[in-house]
Amino acid sequence: MDENYKNIRRAVRAEIRENSSLIESLKRFADNDAVFYPGYGNLGDGLIALGTLDLFADLGWDPKRIQGRHKEAFSGYTHIVMGGSGGWVKGMWETYLEQTIAFLQNGGQLLILPTSFSGFGSEFVPYADQVTIFCREQRSYDELLRQGMPESQIFVCPDMAFYTKEEHFSDLEIDGQYPVLQIFRLDEEGGRKTPPRDSVDLPLLFNDIQWSTVEQCVKPLRAVAGLMSQFECVETDRLHMAALAALIGRTVKLEPSSYFKIKAIFDYTLHRFPTVTFEDRTSDYTLAEQGGRAEVQLLRDTVKRINLDRQAEWEQRTTVLRQNDALLSRLEKLQSKLTEISEEKKKSVKKQTDFTNHINHLEREISRKDREFYQVRQELEKIQSSRLHRVGEKYYSIFGLPVFGVVLRMVRKVIVR
Repeated sequence: MDENYKNIRRAVRAEIRENSSLIESLKRFADNDAVFYPGYGNLGDGLIALGTLDLFADLGWDPKRIQGRHKEAFSGYTHIVMGGSGGWVKGMWETYLEQTIAFLQNGGQLLILPTSFSGFGSEFVPYADQVTIFCREQRSYDELLRQGMPESQIFVCPDMAFYTKEEHFSDLEIDGQYPVLQIFRLDEEGGRKTPPRDSVDLPLLFNDIQWSTVEQCVKPLRAVAGLMSQFECVETDRLHMAALAALIGRTVKLEPSSYFKIKAIFDYTLHRFPTVTFEDRTSDYTLAEQGGRAEVQLLRDTVKRINLDRQAEWEQRTTVLRQNDALLSRLEKLQSKLTEISEEKKKSVKKQTDFTNHINHLEREISRKDREFYQVRQELEKIQSSRLHRVGEKYYSIFGLPVFGVVLRMVRKVIVR
């Protein structure tokens, strides 16, 4: 096995890490409490998400993830980092357009990580100062310029799939025992009308998933990488199966899909790997068939969005009903509490009234006693001021004389007996 792929892998990873525009943009969004919107898709999108999360970890950033594809998914946020993808192909993949434009109309700031764009760009022009876009190849960058996006808001950077850490798959970098593993697309983006009989479209085993955590990404990717490691060569028209195979040192023969992204990313990044070659070939589909496939896919996406909107509406209704039930329950508790407080207040008022009445009764009693005391005092003063009282005072004062008083007291005792 040619070991030179390891040096290329590390060089591309370093190129991403040293992309000052990318790192400064991420740090600016992190400083504004940005949230991360992981992309939906098949296992290839899982490889993009894994590299993105590995970069976040190296930056010491663990943002909150947004879930869901309905048009209200972005509401309530001011800064969003959107994971890279191939989901911006006019007439084929328009998954994120509606929610993204609604977010920008509400004044949000958006950072789109390395992505391919075909037919899109003019939609962002009215909000150019709110959008920072990274393209994963030169052709998408040129497309955005052509659509009217200013150079100051768009940049080029390798696909985040190439930032995945070596430790995820290093034990699978072994010599293959079998000659060729064929992985050709069976969906609308495939370039072959009839894939080879032995082809297995492995990514579709893990399709339409929102890849949000490292663990969620690593398990199925290791399963597929483990299968790849048993083969010397991987032939495919799936971009990220080619990237995964290149990262573990397989020989890769790459074919185009239904639009330019594979050739563009081969020219920008994959051509550096010595084991990867690109073979251009004409699609088996006629232009009419390709247009019909695009219309079918667009119809499917429209139906899917309608269903998601309906689901979101039902979820919102359910949430409102639950909130109403909770409010009613709380209202009943508050009414019960209010009744208890009212009863306690009545008791308190009664106690206060009884206490006031008792105080009034005591005040009346005190007043009555005061009057009686006053009357007694007046009677006493009358007695004290009478002539008989003064005679009595003089009479009893005689008994206090030293000698004569003793004789008088003895005579009184004899009389009393």
